[in-house]
Amino acid sequence: MGEFTDKSLLPHTMGWLHFDRLSVAWKGEATDFTPLLSERLDQLGESLGVDLASIGQTEVTTAGGRRIDIVAGDSEGAVFVIENQYGKADHDHLTRGLAYAVAAHAKGLIVVAEEHRDEFRAVAEYLNDLADNDTERGISVWLVEARAVRVDESPWAPLFTSVVSPNRFVANVETAMKATTTPVSFESFWEQYSSSTLRKAATAVFDRWIEEENHDYRLRPNRLQLRALAPSVNGSRSVVSLFPDGRVQVPFGAYDGDNSGIPILELGTTEFRARANELFGFRGGERIPSTVAGWLTQERVEPLLVYCIEVASAYADALAIADA
Repeated sequence: MGEFTDKSLLPHTMGWLHFDRLSVAWKGEATDFTPLLSERLDQLGESLGVDLASIGQTEVTTAGGRRIDIVAGDSEGAVFVIENQYGKADHDHLTRGLAYAVAAHAKGLIVVAEEHRDEFRAVAEYLNDLADNDTERGISVWLVEARAVRVDESPWAPLFTSVVSPNRFVANVETAMKATTTPVSFESFWEQYSSSTLRKAATAVFDRWIEEENHDYRLRPNRLQLRALAPSVNGSRSVVSLFPDGRVQVPFGAYDGDNSGIPILELGTTEFRARANELFGFRGGERIPSTVAGWLTQERVEPLLVYCIEVASAYADALAIADA
């Protein structure tokens, strides 16, 4: 016999899908869209096949006194420069982003706009051909078109479409697009751990983490992000991210308020950074550094949890002050 279904619970309506300009959904490019995008870079990255960290540094000053919209890192610590713009992309955003990417030895430049000119597409394709032939010095370029989309009166969401991508990333793009339509499960995530020892340590950290009410998480295809309630656009901030190879990524930029504009002073002191560097083996100065592979052992479960709880407590204190 078939499984019983209560027909009264079945949906009787179908929502309308609405598309509109970015400015309709988010009034200010610099005041609304850029800060929100900087907190959802992993979503942008998934649409491009690039493993971008979920949080980026905004309004980065260049040597010439200009500002770059967002500077982000990937899971390997490589730098990506992101310029976003309402309407049709112009020369200023492309050349400014490219100049900063060259100076910062960035791996890639991503220009997000509602429309890209044919001549810019030709330039981007030319630069990508050069990057394919010189992987050490070349800079990959993505031209991305963005629209606002929602169902009925639900919150607006950005829809990203890459119109120019580096040739060597095309296969990754197709894989990433498939991943975005497939729900991520903990079963598939834990299966990525080749070592039962690493998996046991990671599950111990996660199980202890979610016991607290103000602790949250975000599961991505290749990482598990531990989060906590904090002053932020979406109400929480990243604490650390766990990777299947035993790496732990630490978003110091989030602590400093790169995306929210609200630095957590307790997490920016010299003493705190020194203890964090000693725990994770960082040199110091990195914005989104990662430990070496295999770092998260059973012996480091407790020290990592102590660190994460300290960060979450500092977030909670800052949130209480912001709400006062």
